[in-house]
Amino acid sequence: MKIIGFQEIMELNRLLDEKGLHFKIHLRDACGRQSMWIEPLGNCACEGRYEEMYQELEQYFQSNGYSIAYSEDRLNLWIVN
Repeated sequence: MKIIGFQEIMELNRLLDEKGLHFKIHLRDACGRQSMWIEPLGNCACEGRYEEMYQELEQYFQSNGYSIAYSEDRLNLWIVN
């Protein structure tokens, strides 16, 4: 099982900030599987930017050798083995 570290989450949040995407990714560990959740940092600031944020997430994780999956509401994500 691949493990995401706090450094990677910090790097990802810094990347989102640099791109002007007002979202924050949080890491949680529950019952043997890590997951992450997406916090929009204000409705107006995030309006119309979700697809761009998802693209950045997917590109970041892919470039680090991870595949991700989303929950139905696309606000939670996890690493796929």
